[in-house]
This record gives sequence, C-alpha cells and structure tokens, in this order.
Amino acid sequence: MLLPGPTWGLWLVHAALLEASLGVTLVALLALVLARRGRRASGRDFPWTSRFALVAAAVGLLPFAAAAPLYFGSTARFSIREYVRGLEGPWARVEKDVDLGAGGLRADLYRVPGRGPAPLVVVVHGGSWQRGDKGEAPHVSRALAGAGFVVADVQYRLAPRHRFPAAVADVKCLVGRLRERAAGLAVDPSRIALLGRSAGGQIALVAAYSMGDARIRPSCDVAESPVQAVVSLYAPTDLAWGHDNPLFPDPIDGPGSIETYLGGPPLAEPDAYRLASPLTWRDRPLPPTLLIHGAADRLVRAEHARRLASGLHAAGRPLETLLIPMADHGFDRRPGGLGEQLARAAVLRFLVGLE
Repeated sequence: MLLPGPTWGLWLVHAALLEASLGVTLVALLALVLARRGRRASGRDFPWTSRFALVAAAVGLLPFAAAAPLYFGSTARFSIREYVRGLEGPWARVEKDVDLGAGGLRADLYRVPGRGPAPLVVVVHGGSWQRGDKGEAPHVSRALAGAGFVVADVQYRLAPRHRFPAAVADVKCLVGRLRERAAGLAVDPSRIALLGRSAGGQIALVAAYSMGDARIRPSCDVAESPVQAVVSLYAPTDLAWGHDNPLFPDPIDGPGSIETYLGGPPLAEPDAYRLASPLTWRDRPLPPTLLIHGAADRLVRAEHARRLASGLHAAGRPLETLLIPMADHGFDRRPGGLGEQLARAAVLRFLVGLE
C-alpha cells in the first residue's frame, strides 16, 4: 500500500489497497484478535503476527489521518456509510449513446427531468489518450445530475490514429452541438463547464482555454463560445516537462503515451507540445479553473497541478486547487472513497456558481 507498483498490475493492487485502507486496518485488527485467542487456547505466543498486525492497522489509518485536516473548515463531511456501501443515489435519468451529430461520437446524458434550464457539465474521460470511453465514474455524474446539472459524458477520437488536436477539436465540437440542442435538453447554453480526468483533464483544460482560437478549431461546423468553468482531476498540464521527467517506476510508460498522442518527442514536435500544454494558454482570458490532484499520484505527478496553479496565479487567472494527501491516480473511481468524497464535495462547491 505504501510502495509504488513497478508494473501496471502491481500498481493496481497498490491503488486498490490504498482506496480500501480502512479494510486493511479491520483485517489487521482481526488478525491481532485471533493471535491473542490462539495464545490463550494453545499456550503458544505469536509475537510477529501481533506486531505485524499492529503496524498494518496503523498503516491503514494513515490516509484518514493525512486527509482529516481537509474536512475541517470545508463543506466536505466524511461519511463512513458511503465509504463502506458506496454512493447511494441520487436518482437521475440516464440516456446512453445519444448521437449528437458529431461524426459518430456519442454521449451519455444524466439529468433529473423537470429541472431546467439547467447548467451543463461536459465530462471527458481519461485513458492515456489511447483508451477509455464515456461512462467513467458514473456515480459522480449522477451526483451532479442530482444537484441540478445536466451531465453529458462524451466520447472523442483516440490516438495513435487520431493525434492531437483531434480530441480537443472533438470536445469543442460536442460543446457546440450541445449548445445547439440546449432547448431540447433543458440546458442553459450560457452556463457550461468542462470536467476531465487524467488525459481527459488535459483535453478539457485545452478545450476550455483555447475557445475561439483559430489554432485549434472544432472538428465540426459549430460556433465557439467560452465555457464558464473547467475542472481537471489529476491531469498532465506541462507535457514537455512530463515527457522529460518520467516517474520511476513508470508502470504506464508516460513518455511513450505522450509521444503517441503528440506524434513524437518534444524536439520533433515542439508546436504540438506547446499547444497541448494547458500551461501555455495562461495569458489568455480563461474561465475559473478547479485543479484536483492526489499528492501521491504515481502515474501523473502532482507537480503538474502545482505548475499550472503557479502559472495561473502569476497571470491573475481565477483558480482553486485541492491536493489530497496520500491519494494516487484515479482516486475518485471508487464511490465513497476518502478522496472521492473530498473531490465530489469540491466539484459541487466550485460549480454551484453556475446554478
């Protein structure tokens, strides 16, 4: 749980244990109880079992202890019920595979009928720009719908067949198509936010920051208008820096993923790296930004969030940040997890201005 996984499979085990750390503590305490009962029943001592169980129980509590200060003075309230049982509700109507007339790209729509015109949140999935699909973390989309938003969880074209800026152009196209259908969807076209995770966070940030810029046009014939907010969760924001500063161990070959997306290394594709890095766009008028990152992210360094936050602050752009101690990549994928509860509360608080 504490050590980084050198391979993808071991990283998944690491991330799963981290997100179930309370379960680690409970199992360790159970082992401690059994060791003591065994000593009484057999007269034998189990010192190493008891010591290891005590250490494991303490380690399992570390994520809670590290994140506890974030719950004080904020609107987030930790729910042990959600941690154990997951997020229950709120009810929302889900329409899957809605064709928006964007070259075959589809969206899943989450909404509560009878509310409107409502703000729209366009969700962009992750997957190292090469994998993934809409439907990622549906519990968050349901929570947003229950809070009064219409959510469009969208697809985009994937690398290596479709390299940058195809994915960004697709998101801009889909935002335009959703605006055109605003009346039928009971959406307010003047209140739109983008939310992306991992690679989708990079896509969402660049799409939001480059609205109206001729260097990255929509992939379909739509009008471009600024969005009102953008939320990025554990996204790469300075791709040249990320390429040249890989993590070790690196279970996903970060530099290789970036090269697949942008067509080569920074020296070969300097313009692509520049335009694909949200940090590049900081001097333009930008919508308010919320950056959320796990401080212990072993796939995309938290330094990406820090670098973008520093650049936006220096440029005087509106910004909020949330760094979650001990949280790794994708911490919001488990409904009710410690990091997921914090992130969900931060997103809802941040987007309430669109209401």
